[in-house]
Amino acid sequence: MRRLLDRVAVVTGAGSGIGRATSVLLARHGLDLALVDLRPEGLEETAALVRAAGRTATTHLADVADADRMAELPAEVLDAHGACHVLVNNAGVTAAGRFDAEAIDDLDWIVGINVWGVVHGCRAFLPVLRRMDEAHIVNLSSMVGLLGLPQNASYSLTKGAVRSFSEALRAELVSTSIGVTVVLPGAIRTNIMFGARGAEADRLARMGASRLAPLALRPPEAVARRIVRAIEKNQARVVVGPDARAVDLVARVLPGRSGLVGRLLDRLAPANGPTGAEPAARH
Repeated sequence: MRRLLDRVAVVTGAGSGIGRATSVLLARHGLDLALVDLRPEGLEETAALVRAAGRTATTHLADVADADRMAELPAEVLDAHGACHVLVNNAGVTAAGRFDAEAIDDLDWIVGINVWGVVHGCRAFLPVLRRMDEAHIVNLSSMVGLLGLPQNASYSLTKGAVRSFSEALRAELVSTSIGVTVVLPGAIRTNIMFGARGAEADRLARMGASRLAPLALRPPEAVARRIVRAIEKNQARVVVGPDARAVDLVARVLPGRSGLVGRLLDRLAPANGPTGAEPAARH
């Protein structure tokens, strides 16, 4: 986008983590924010930070997996702000553990938020974005969208879908004034670690609460900076963090070799016993 000042951005999952960091940084670049999340407490905290940066913030409670609720949001945003130029589909959840230990309900949950949440956001706001002189969509994937990793099968399923969908959508909109970016972060220090499901969810939460977490996990602000730059430069794909770049390299040089990681994990813990490896944290 050529200009960010006095534009309007919608950010889902804005109550914490990458969503909050991105909202605040966009405000510092001169955008007003429509903040979307399922929990009101985090939303109000983010809104206060946006207002402290000198910009307008409105809060909108919504479950991104709810198609009807998401369809209502554009009218609310237009009523409050009069426009929408940037859409950041950030809301996401994760699961940790072996695929055959996951409940079908948990699979429905993660697909509903991580995949359908992105689809609902794009479907709802595209008609509005098309009316703007320029606009941009940012969809949050993950490094496991580049290479499916064991003990992350359901998360890899959803984030791979977001990556492919974003690439296809960018190609469809290439002749319009709407840019599309897919963001692929590595391990990031956010609350997603504490709301995970799956057989290894407790281990993931302990990892997030450990003293080493601040050293092992990158801050959400690192992703926010890359998101804002991608909007300004209309970048198609953004890979964030040394771990994500390493996975990207492996996916390019040794495609389909995630089995190597699987063998390592099986040596650390048998497939029919408790796993001994720490699953990676996401956004």
